[in-house]
Amino acid sequence: MTIYRSALPDQVIPQINAYSFATSNPNNTPDSHTILIDALTKRTITFGEWKRDTRRWATGLQSLGFKRGDVVALFSFNQVDYSITMFGPILLGGITTTVNSAYTPDELAYQLEDSGASVIVTHPELLPVAIEGAKKAGLPTNRIFLYGDKEVDGFKPYSSTFPPESTPENQLAQVVNLNGQPALETTALICYSSGTTGKSKGVELTHVNFISNTCQVTPLEGDVHMHDNVAMAVLPLFHIYGIQLHLMYGVYNGVQTVVLQKFNPVDFLKTIQDHKIKSLNLVPPQILMLVKAPIVDQYDISSIRFVMSGAAPCSRELSQALIKKFPFIQFRQGYGMSEMSPASHVGVYGKPVHGSIGGVMPNQEVRVVDPETGKDAAKGEPGEIWVRGPNIMKGYRNNVKATEDTIDSEGWLHTGDIAIVDDEENFYIVDRLKELIKYKGFQVAPAELEALLIDHPLILDAAVIGVDNKEQATEVPLAFVVRAPGPGQALTEKEVEEYVASKVAAHKKLRGGVRFIEVVPKSAAGKILRKDLRVIVQTPKAKL
Repeated sequence: MTIYRSALPDQVIPQINAYSFATSNPNNTPDSHTILIDALTKRTITFGEWKRDTRRWATGLQSLGFKRGDVVALFSFNQVDYSITMFGPILLGGITTTVNSAYTPDELAYQLEDSGASVIVTHPELLPVAIEGAKKAGLPTNRIFLYGDKEVDGFKPYSSTFPPESTPENQLAQVVNLNGQPALETTALICYSSGTTGKSKGVELTHVNFISNTCQVTPLEGDVHMHDNVAMAVLPLFHIYGIQLHLMYGVYNGVQTVVLQKFNPVDFLKTIQDHKIKSLNLVPPQILMLVKAPIVDQYDISSIRFVMSGAAPCSRELSQALIKKFPFIQFRQGYGMSEMSPASHVGVYGKPVHGSIGGVMPNQEVRVVDPETGKDAAKGEPGEIWVRGPNIMKGYRNNVKATEDTIDSEGWLHTGDIAIVDDEENFYIVDRLKELIKYKGFQVAPAELEALLIDHPLILDAAVIGVDNKEQATEVPLAFVVRAPGPGQALTEKEVEEYVASKVAAHKKLRGGVRFIEVVPKSAAGKILRKDLRVIVQTPKAKL
C-alpha cells in the first residue's frame, strides 16, 4: 500500500466547539479591527461586534426554543453578516445548513425536510421562495427571518430576536462546551452536495471537521500577512469553499474580508479596484474572465497579490495565462470536496506547479487507487484519490448506504476523482471517474480537451462530454464551444476539430463533433453541468 503524506509536520487540531476555535484569536486581532465589509453598502463589522452579535443571535434563537441539535437553514445570496447567522447555532451545539440561493421551492423544501431545519434566515428577494418551500416542508412561516434591518410583509429581520445591546455578557448565550469526543462527533454544518445525479446529499461536518482545514493550511500560507490582507468573498458563502476560507479562516485569522453579494464582472472588478483587494479565492470561470474579458482592462486590479483556485480543475494553460497577464500575482490551486471540509491538497504561493492541485496537506493520508484492479497506482499512472484524515465528514444525513458507498471500513473516503502523481508528489486531477470518456478502450479526459480548447485565442470557453456512436459501438468526445467576441465569431467547427487533432493523440480527436453555444452551463461553484449539456445533445443543431 502506497500512502502519500505531507512533507510538513502534522498540526495540532483542537477538539473544541468550532465557535471557540474561530474566536481563539491566534494573531491577537483587536476587537476594533474590521473583519467584514459589505462591498456595495460599505457596512462594516469589527471582530468585537462579530463576537457579540453572534452571541446575541444565539440568545435570540434560545428565546425561540432552539436547543442543542436543532438546525438553522440559511437561504441567501452572500451577506456581510452571513457568518454571524452561521456561527450562532453552532456555538449552542446546534447545526447550520446552507442552502443554494438559486434553489426552487421544491429543492428548498427537500433540504429543509432532510436536514430537519426549524428556522430559516433568508434574503428579502428570496422571501417568496422561502415561504413556499417552508410550507411544503411543514415549517411554520413565523420561523422565517430576514437579512437586513427592514420588516417585509410581516417578516422580521433575524436581529429582531436579539436581546438589547446593553445586555451584560453573562446574560448572553453561553458557548456549549464540546471538548474532546463530543467535538469529534457533534455535527456543526450540513452542506449539500451539488446533486449532479439524483437528489443532493447532506454532508454532515463535525466541529473538528470544520476546524481541521484552517489548521492544516496554516503552514502553507507563505508570506500572507493576515491583518494587512484584504480578501474578497465572491465565492457563494453557502458553498463549503467560501464557508471554510472566508467564514472560518477569515474570522480565525482576523483577515479583512470584503463581501460581494453576487458575482458580476463590473462589481467584481470595481470592488478589487476600490478596496485594493489583495487575496482572491476563485473558481476557474472567474480566472478565465480575468484572462480573457476585455472589460478587465478598464479597472486597476494591480493590488492583487494572491489568487487561489478551487472547486473545479484549473488547467496548466489557464493558470499560466493568468501569471503571464498579471505577473504580480502569486497563484496556487487546491483540491477537495464538501465531504473533506473541503480540502486535502493545496499548492504553495510563490511556488506554482501549473496544472497541479499541489501536494497533500498535513494531517492527511492519501492513496491513488486503480479503479479497475483496486491496487495502488504507480507514480505517473492514473488512479482514484482516496483520503483519510480529521477533515473527513461524519457521513451523509439520513443516508447510511451512501455513506458506506463513499467511506470504506478502513476510513478511506473514495473521492471519485482520477489523478496522477509526479516524482515530486505533486498531484494532477485527470477527471471525474464517472466523466471519463471511453473511446474503444482508451480513456479520454474531458478536462484535458477543455484546457486545450480554452487556450485557443478565438475560444472564450468550452466543455466536452462523451456521446454514444452506435456505428462504432463506442463513446466519442463532443465539444461545446463558446466563441470569443469579434473575430472568434468566424470560427468553424472544422477549424476547432483540426486544432484539437493537431495537438492530441488519435483517440482524443473530437469525433463527436463541435457545437457552438452561447454559454457553458456551470454550477455556482464553477463546475460544468454536464447533465445540462446532455440535454442539448438531444436538441437538433438547427434549433441552437
